This record gives sequence, structure tokens and C-alpha cells, in this order.
Amino acid sequence: MKQEEPEIPFHDRLEPAADRAEPTREPGTADGNKELADEHLANGRVHQAITRYKKAARLDDNPTHRTDLGDAYAFAELSVQAMQQYKRAIKKNPQCPEAHFSLAEVFVRYGHWHAATTEYAKAIELSQDNPFYRYKLAGAYLRVGCATDAIEQMEQAVRLSPRDGFYWFELATLCADANEDEKAVAAMEHAVERCPEDDYYCVKLGMLLARIGNFERSAQIYRQAVDLCPSKLAYRQLLADIYVSLGLTSEADEQYEEAETIDDYETDFVKRARRFITGEAW
Repeated sequence: MKQEEPEIPFHDRLEPAADRAEPTREPGTADGNKELADEHLANGRVHQAITRYKKAARLDDNPTHRTDLGDAYAFAELSVQAMQQYKRAIKKNPQCPEAHFSLAEVFVRYGHWHAATTEYAKAIELSQDNPFYRYKLAGAYLRVGCATDAIEQMEQAVRLSPRDGFYWFELATLCADANEDEKAVAAMEHAVERCPEDDYYCVKLGMLLARIGNFERSAQIYRQAVDLCPSKLAYRQLLADIYVSLGLTSEADEQYEEAETIDDYETDFVKRARRFITGEAW
């Protein structure tokens, strides 16, 4: 049975008039109008960009021009118009991964996660070496309750881009939420190895190590996070917690004392971290 098209709220269907201030030059080709539209968009002149992308699409009904126009509409938060352009691009060329991906992004905007997974999957089928597409599909799978599929997509992403710590971090997060703690630790180790100056990656690895009871390694990583960002008092409190677990009372007291002026925001971070260490989702 054919899946019904997700409904988009009516308030998003009205397109405002373009800015009347037009540039002096008047390109006569599709590529010339696209170039000018790109320039407008880069400078925040969204509706002038839309006007030029429209002209490019009229001069050459190329799926790329339709996708560009759709992106400009999406940037202007005119999602209905964006969706129409992406669909026209797909009709013209069903093998255009960018159009499928962008259509998925519109569905995500309105919480139509099942429809989004379908379009992300089509984009991946047409561009299988794109790790970012897989990352986005993983997020959509997670929202529809398919955690195993989400992890599988992130594993593919890290295979495609093994030097990018971001994808390892996201894989670790998914594994932790699925209570696959050993896999989460291994993935986060890779993330920290690739981004050793990222204090947040370090502290998340410290949490995961504490979660599996490897307190000595956790203390080492927390100290690394504290060295990277001494002003983050939450890190000092978490380090103090680990020192308590290791029986290092004086070291713990020193860190707790250093963190005495911690604010409410960081206190909330510590509370969430402690719950995460006991097995809850972040």
C-alpha cells in the first residue's frame, strides 16, 4: 500500500516577496544566475537568491538547479516550496542523491522520521561512500526505535571515514545508549585518539571507563580533560568521584575543594554524568 505523504503545516506554505533591490548585472545563462544566487545566499540575501535560482531552473531544468532552489527555500524556512523543488529534481533524475537527502532533511524538520529514513536510505544507495549520509540515517533510525540499524550505519560511517573522531564519538554514543559498553569504550578511545585536544571527548571516555569499572584508566582520562580545560569544575568533581572509588581520599578532597564554586549548569552536568555512569542514557 502506498505510504501517504506527511502533512506539512499550512503556515509554512506562504512565500514572501523577494527583495526589490536587484543587482545591476543580469546573467543570461543558468550557470550565471546560479553563481549570482550563490553570492546572494552567502551574503544573507535569501529571497534574491531564490529569485536567481528560479531563473537558473527556468533556463535549464537541471536537477542541480532545482536542488539549489530547494535548499534556498529550506534556508528561508519555506519547507513546502523546498519539498516541491526536491521532488521535481527527483522526478527529473531519480539517481540524484542530494535531492533525496535534502528531501529527508525537510521530513526531519517536521518530525516525519519514517519518511526521512526512506529518503536517507535512497541517498545512501546512490552515494554509498558518503559517511555523513549514514550518520544522518543513523539518527533517524534511532528516532524510530531501530537502535541496531542506527549502530550499523555508524559502523559503516567510521569505516568510510576512520580518521574522523566525530563519527567514532557518535558510534560510541549509540553503543552506550544500547548498553553495549565495551564497544562504546573502544569507539570513544578511537575518538579521543583522533581528537586528543577535545576535552568533552575525553570526559565522555572517562565516564564510559567508570561505567565498566576501569577506575584507574578513567582517572587518567579525567586528568587529561582537566588539563585541557582547568576552568571546567564539573570535570574536577567527576575526577574526585573516581578518586573516592580508588580510595584516594586526600586527592578527592583536593578536587572537591577546587570545585566548590561550581555553578548550576555544571552541577547539572555532573548529575547527568553520574546517572550515565550507572547505565542511564545521556
